[in-house]
Amino acid sequence: MIYRIETEEAWQREAISETYLPDDYASEGFIHCSALEEIVDVANRVHHGKEGLVLLCISQRALRAETRWELSGGLYYPHIYGPLNRSAVVAVLPFPCGRDGTFALPSGMPDDSDDLPRADDE
Repeated sequence: MIYRIETEEAWQREAISETYLPDDYASEGFIHCSALEEIVDVANRVHHGKEGLVLLCISQRALRAETRWELSGGLYYPHIYGPLNRSAVVAVLPFPCGRDGTFALPSGMPDDSDDLPRADDE
């Protein structure tokens, strides 16, 4: 499973569409995502103190677009090269910051132990 931190407003903006492209897709050329162990660091570094966020939990098996794990700042991050098919989003969790503006993983995280891409998908 990979994860995308997004504003609830942006995620809901085109809720009837089968696919989703964030506002920064045109300039970046891909959708920024994180691995489980990167979520909190990314949230605290990029979104500190922001309200109205959700965490998109994305099944790698169900993704239609290509995903590349690319090096940035010494870590590999998953980047989706194409629209995110909404059917790959298995959960959308509220992702509030604490009083001090920092984040922690939300409760209700889905089990991702069996969500690696199939070998024939690589």
